[in-house]
Order: sequence, then structure tokens, then C-alpha cells
Amino acid sequence: MKKITTISKTRLRVRLVACLYALAYLVIWPAMYGILPSYSSYYHMGGIYFTLATSMLAWALWIHRDQKWSLPAYALAGVALFNCVDYHILHNIFAIIFFVSSTYIMFNDKRYSVYGTLSLYWYIILGFQEGIFWFEVSQVIIISAFHIKYVLEWMKVWSKKE
Repeated sequence: MKKITTISKTRLRVRLVACLYALAYLVIWPAMYGILPSYSSYYHMGGIYFTLATSMLAWALWIHRDQKWSLPAYALAGVALFNCVDYHILHNIFAIIFFVSSTYIMFNDKRYSVYGTLSLYWYIILGFQEGIFWFEVSQVIIISAFHIKYVLEWMKVWSKKE
């Protein structure tokens, strides 16, 4: 998969909606079922709907079409496909790959590495009670904000072309 340097306005809008979907995902599950130890715990309540919602997040990440985001996208698909009940080891391995690779990509970004630095700081919360839930919340917000920043930047470039 090659890096796309030109992108249509429609594709940018789809990417923005995908980023906003990730933020809605953060709010909807706790609003319906309360705060649980981790987002994967919502599988117990949502079953196939949770799997579908998480798969849509993986798809949303994949549509960015940037080679460097392929690993996190595939890892997130693994998180969705291997639930935390029947495949807890695989599920957790994919989750670790998703978060670590996302942090690494953002940290090494040439323009917006501050998002990677912020992401890295939040790893400390894993040592606290209910830390996994809040870590996941912080990471999804940071990853979404990172992608929104790029989408808005590209939209500015697009508007100058017109």
C-alpha cells in the first residue's frame, strides 16, 4: 500500500467522520453500561455489537491509507476479532501492539510528535486502579486528535486549491 499524497475532499470528510466515530465510541459504551475495567469488558454486554463497533474503528483507521498506520489498524482488527473472553491472550497481545505502535508512529511524526509525547505520558496510568479504562480513553482521544489535526490541515490545503 503506497502513501497517498493527494486526497479528495470526500475522502477527507469520510476520514473526519471516522475520527469523530472513534470519539463517539468512547462515550456510547460507558453511557449505556457504566464504566468497566476496560473497553474490552463491554464485550460481555454488547457481544457481536461490540465486535462490530470495534471492527468499524479498525476500518476507520485503515482508510487513512498510510502504510505506517497499517500495523495499528490490523492490530485493532485483531482486538475486535479475538474477544477478551475466549481468546484473552491473543486479544491482549493485539491491544498492546495497537497502543504501542500508535504511540510510536505519533512520537516519530515529523509535524505533530507532541501527540506521541502525550500518548507516552499516559502509559503511567496503567499502574493505577481502573487504569486500563482511562488509559484506553486517553489513547483514543490522542490518536483521534492526531488524525483530526491532519485531516483539518489537508482540508485547509484543499480549500486553497479551489
